[in-house]
Amino acid sequence: MSHEIIPIPPPVPNFSPVAFHTRQNPTSGCTVDFQECLWASQYPEVQKSCFLARVCEHRPPKKCFFHRVESILQEGPTCGFVTISMYLGGLPTPDELFQEAKRRGFTAMGEMFSAGNLMEILLDQPAFSGRCHLFEGDLNCDEIRNALQSEACLIVPYDSDVNHTPCLRSGHKAHWALVIGYLIDEKDEFYVIARQGKSRLLGVWSLSSLAESNGNLTEFSQPKQHQGKDFMLPEGGIAGPQGLCHRAIIIHGGFQGNQFRFSNQ
Repeated sequence: MSHEIIPIPPPVPNFSPVAFHTRQNPTSGCTVDFQECLWASQYPEVQKSCFLARVCEHRPPKKCFFHRVESILQEGPTCGFVTISMYLGGLPTPDELFQEAKRRGFTAMGEMFSAGNLMEILLDQPAFSGRCHLFEGDLNCDEIRNALQSEACLIVPYDSDVNHTPCLRSGHKAHWALVIGYLIDEKDEFYVIARQGKSRLLGVWSLSSLAESNGNLTEFSQPKQHQGKDFMLPEGGIAGPQGLCHRAIIIHGGFQGNQFRFSNQ
């Protein structure tokens, strides 16, 4: 029997290890390793969100500000009530707000397809001490940018993609987000910082993409997980005068939580 001689493979090249900046997240206890977005290394949640959004990876922003709001995950289609509950620090709960809206005839399953009705629920909360008004128009405007730079918050309907970022589905994936701050990069591009009820991750989205998504909310689509269920739509549908398209709630004052600030100017 012949014996085949198998050559010894060459040694593995000696690559230098990549040095990552490592911090421990004080809230989750998890470590976050990134070479990018080191300007936010003291705040792992911000660093991770900007890294995933590919925002200010290698150069710090000119400005970044947001209110520190604890995330709340939604149960059922209650995303609108989650935004109010997050803004108010968790009390009342999303379910308590849902039950209140149901008694008023605003919702059946937790859905909220009227920005005006959602604002009415917010205004009637004893814990709410701020001021708010209904915005109508293109979100990508000076009024919205100035409001956010004045530390206002927004409650905004938009189409949510699979990763919860704004997309264009004609309203078939309508969702609500609480915009809690903003970021201006070195090229003066304006981003919003948001929370929403389907993920604990901070959203970092361009204002232009959120505005475009908000303005494309024109059609209601029955959710696959709620086939045969009756949802309550305002007169004229979600694109009508009481609906969602080109609408948002601007909230001034009344927020008592901590804040994140970064300035490179």
